[in-house]
Amino acid sequence: MLSKQVHVVLNPASSAGKTGKKQEAILTQIGRGLDGEFSVCVTKGPLEATLSTRVAIQEGAQLVVAVGGDGTVHEVVNGFFLGGSVINPECELGILCSGTGADVGKSFNLPELLEDQIEAVCGDHARLIDIGKVTYRDVQGFEAERFFVNECQQGMAPIVVERAQKQHKRLGGFLGFGLAAVQTLLVYRDQKMTVTIDDREPITARFLDVVAANGTHAGGGMTFAPRAKVDDGLLDFVLIHRRWIPARLASFPKIYSGKHVDLSWVTYIQGKRLTITSDETVGVEADGELLGFAPCTIQILPRTIRLKSSPVTARN
Repeated sequence: MLSKQVHVVLNPASSAGKTGKKQEAILTQIGRGLDGEFSVCVTKGPLEATLSTRVAIQEGAQLVVAVGGDGTVHEVVNGFFLGGSVINPECELGILCSGTGADVGKSFNLPELLEDQIEAVCGDHARLIDIGKVTYRDVQGFEAERFFVNECQQGMAPIVVERAQKQHKRLGGFLGFGLAAVQTLLVYRDQKMTVTIDDREPITARFLDVVAANGTHAGGGMTFAPRAKVDDGLLDFVLIHRRWIPARLASFPKIYSGKHVDLSWVTYIQGKRLTITSDETVGVEADGELLGFAPCTIQILPRTIRLKSSPVTARN
């Protein structure tokens, strides 16, 4: 049971509107698990979750609970920061997965059932997790920064995300992202990028996608980075080099099991910092949210936020 100031951020549009239909029941369940009152923000538009979280923490919130999909979690986590720094290192993050992809839940080993997630959020256990930071160019061409919990990708992924959001969201994460990925593989032209990881020699090549992963899963269940750990102080970088369309399609199923990392045209490296430059227009996305374009710099912020978790997860 909790006796602390709690703020809940709920996105009713997540999971193609299903979260909104269950809103009253979810909040009732949260109320049963909390010892005391809590404030609620039901978001109505983009970035409202970030602002609401930031204000709540500045006013003394000790726990912020994100109810929605990966994008909702992404926005809430950005609200933990102000001026590039965490507002209150003691404030905890709770996650109730209710979205299309739900990859954050898989990456962070959260319970599958909502009831068990609520029990974890209302319990006494928490673990410190790493957070990623990406600096990029926004759509106006200005330098911007964003924090992410799960993954950040450049190249094909932003196109997949846009297609899934516009055309296939009602199909759910697995089918929606899977179909969007196949459609994009059929037409996407690999792009020339220069990738530098830590102090290694720069790699200049044509890539289908460049992944910086904090967690294991993305794209509705794809195991992009099977060796990733969310508290090891490292990012897992997956560089997917150019390949002809038949080879792309034939190898695509391997990404769900994580066996794609054994392909000769996939490079898997762990590190703390990655930079990308390109003369082409290379898109950038993070946690399934479209951000902007390269050049970009991605780095890990070790053990930055305390995530509510079940006792077993908290010990691991």
